[in-house]
Amino acid sequence: MTRKKRCLSFSVLLCLFSGVYILWHIIWNLLSRNMPADLDISLLQELHYAKKLTLTGQNEPLHQYGYHIVNSYANRPGRHIPDTRHPSCHSNTSHMLKKLPSASIIITFHQVDQSVLLRNIASILVRSRPAVIHEIIIVEDGTSPDGESQFLTQIPGIKVFRNKESQGRGVARTQAAARATGDVLVFVDGLTEVNVDWLSPLLLRLMESPRNLVAPVLDSIDHMTFEYAPVSTLFRGGFDWSLQYHWEDIPISYMARPHPMTPVRSPVISGSVLAMRRDFFNWLGKYDQTQGAKETEDIELSLRAWLCGGQVEIVPCSKVGVIHFKKGQMGVPQVSFSAYIRSARQVAEIWLDDYKRFFFAVRPSARMQPKADITLQRKLKEKLKCRNFKWYLTFIYPQLQPLISDEVAYGHIQQGNSCIDFDPGQLPIVAKLRNCEDDKDSQEWSWRKKGVIVSSGMCLTSDLMNTQGFVVVQFCNDMENQLWYRHDMKIVHQETNLCLDGRQANTGLLISDCIKDSASQMWYISNEKLFNNPELAYLNFDNDNDHGDVHDDQL
Repeated sequence: MTRKKRCLSFSVLLCLFSGVYILWHIIWNLLSRNMPADLDISLLQELHYAKKLTLTGQNEPLHQYGYHIVNSYANRPGRHIPDTRHPSCHSNTSHMLKKLPSASIIITFHQVDQSVLLRNIASILVRSRPAVIHEIIIVEDGTSPDGESQFLTQIPGIKVFRNKESQGRGVARTQAAARATGDVLVFVDGLTEVNVDWLSPLLLRLMESPRNLVAPVLDSIDHMTFEYAPVSTLFRGGFDWSLQYHWEDIPISYMARPHPMTPVRSPVISGSVLAMRRDFFNWLGKYDQTQGAKETEDIELSLRAWLCGGQVEIVPCSKVGVIHFKKGQMGVPQVSFSAYIRSARQVAEIWLDDYKRFFFAVRPSARMQPKADITLQRKLKEKLKCRNFKWYLTFIYPQLQPLISDEVAYGHIQQGNSCIDFDPGQLPIVAKLRNCEDDKDSQEWSWRKKGVIVSSGMCLTSDLMNTQGFVVVQFCNDMENQLWYRHDMKIVHQETNLCLDGRQANTGLLISDCIKDSASQMWYISNEKLFNNPELAYLNFDNDNDHGDVHDDQL
């Protein structure tokens, strides 16, 4: 072959190779032009450095955000953090990773500084497998008054939305979810920094169990030094009867797992980072956007997932750091106590069934909060055919023990469709009969072992001298005129041995001479199993007993 022909052949091959390369590059760009994982984080570092130069002379580094702002800028985006995963998490599962669903990563934040957000975004880009990131959506929930968040618009490939006024995390996440198109929604708070390959274990678990709600183990980032520290994988989320979230040790039974990094079933999980399939999120009803506190929002979503056909798990091979604050830390946005109580009451009313009385026992002030309209939530509960809370206590969270209670009966006290009720106002208030309503606090009564009948912290009271035989609602005072006992279907006033009578229901309840088989003296109580328990038969006194001689120690 002549030299001229060889040159021509080489030129043709070079052109062909160049054409293939250009075509491949065009196709790749078309497929990945919206993929933020291709972003060079040097841009994030430049934005970080530019802002750092403006911090000279910062006198109150903790005042605005609750973390040390100067030290935050000393830690650049994409910084090195320790890989805190268990060694077994490093095993090669590439054959399974090729099939992972795509992820829409949704970052929501409110009053978070630029340095923290840049580290958050950079950590996701650097420590995630690019092939599984479908998109990153950022929602600023409440626009910064000084326009600090404008830097987000300079980051290509990331979708940014803003709420002028803060709507709450659940609302912001639901708004972003409506715009997302990935298979899986991964919700991430702005105060986080993800660890090595954090995303794949979450997606892998959702590929195996599509109706799961999964979360990583949350490592700790110090709010002063920004040191990243590992947290044990032997914790899970829990709560008490006041609906306060807490971390607790996993049960001993989990210690015998065949593999230490097997996902752990958790009664509830923290919502700082969580993932679920987009179709399951929509089917489950999305976030309850009427919740006003993150803590109760997390409990509500976890309960809904468990009770309505899903599971809630912590995936130990996924690690994410969260800035850890001291309680009441200056500069950290705080939820008012009334907002928490109002939201907690709503969770109790929707999901705890009869066990909500334990919530009200430890949070009596919740009775004073305005009652929210939960019609839509109850319709959703019915539509999804959700289980009851007793099932949850039996199979998911037996560690949440019912309170030791001196109740012998509770619920409605009624005749036919009419229930004992009272109007708000200055005490004492005459008790009357009204149409029964399921969610009316003034119709919920608790009959205690010593004999008092209580609603909203007030007791049914009667005496012939001061109330002229009418039955009134009065502050509880441990006097004998507030003590009652059960005889057959009657409710008998201990001081007078007269029976609670509803014959003048419109005017007010009375105590009158007990008449056998009198319909106006027969009372049905929603839950009085303890009265019918043979072991507690001493609570059913005979009418011939001398009740003046009965003392608390006999009960």
